[in-house]
Amino acid sequence: MFTYNVDSFLENELVQIREIFYDFMAGFTDKSFCKMLGERKEWLPPVYISDEVIVIPKANGPFDKQLGKSIKKGYSVFIYYEAVKEYCCTFHLENEYESALSMVLAHEFFHSVHRIWDEKAFLQDASPRTGISMERKHQLTESLADYFAYFWLESHEDSDYAIVAQHRKGLWQEYASANWPYSSALVFVNSPEIFFEILRLLKSNPAMAYRKLSS
Repeated sequence: MFTYNVDSFLENELVQIREIFYDFMAGFTDKSFCKMLGERKEWLPPVYISDEVIVIPKANGPFDKQLGKSIKKGYSVFIYYEAVKEYCCTFHLENEYESALSMVLAHEFFHSVHRIWDEKAFLQDASPRTGISMERKHQLTESLADYFAYFWLESHEDSDYAIVAQHRKGLWQEYASANWPYSSALVFVNSPEIFFEILRLLKSNPAMAYRKLSS
């Protein structure tokens, strides 16, 4: 269980997550994305921790509390550490609490950078311009962010990170039939090259991105 200051831990993790993110995204050569990254090379999102516990209405997955969120204002990140504690207790990951926090931070970091580049992907409507509902856009964005978080966990030799990575992958598999949005990250585990294609299509043709992810 956690042994020191949560803020300090997340601050240190975030710098490392950014480094892995740049390595991870090296294969994505979209000009506008590369330009955005170049302009924000040293940028990190403001991270706020909260003990608030937010219940997700009509949740169709294994856990009905919000673990974190990314918001447009300042492209900030919120980590709900009490909910993460409950998550760990639910799935017997008490000894991996730090790694679970890190997973949530990596997930939300990806959302923040993605939002800077493609705000359209996060519009809260079923826009005719995007051709798909918010529910389907949610599936696309969440699967991308969760796969990056999985990649981040897998990049560590620390066994606690590996345990959480395999746990998360197991949830994707278990709840795929329930249409849990995060479960679509399994597509990228099996075919990592599709990740960048979905990311590109989500900006240019979201309906086609959804078809590609679902095929």
